[in-house]
Amino acid sequence: MSHFSRIRTKFRHRQALVECLTSLGYSVETDTTVKGYHGQHDVEIAARKSGEYGIGFVKNPDGTFDMVADLWGAGNRTQAKMAEELDAQSGIIQKAYAKKMVLEQARADGFDVVSQVEEKDGTLRIVVRRWQ
Repeated sequence: MSHFSRIRTKFRHRQALVECLTSLGYSVETDTTVKGYHGQHDVEIAARKSGEYGIGFVKNPDGTFDMVADLWGAGNRTQAKMAEELDAQSGIIQKAYAKKMVLEQARADGFDVVSQVEEKDGTLRIVVRRWQ
């Protein structure tokens, strides 16, 4: 029996998501499936790290992507532990995606990045400027 979990995200830009996943060390394929413990799931984007079950991203009618994964058979995991691991992965991906989108938009609007600092609490401070 398959145990795919689904997490709602705000990801909208497919190419930015692919590039973000690649920069995080995932092997990425598009328009494929991700395998779970006892099944598979069709996805628009599949991301895997060596020796791990894959995570996938499925496009919703509103244009956002949901993250899907089945980590049931990957070690002794409870449902709560699997949800915790997916939330952690989702948070890492969301942070990298947000950074990528902010930097791309700043550059598109003619700004130069002055600095990027990750604060102790995990927030990222990006300073940009534009000369008129």
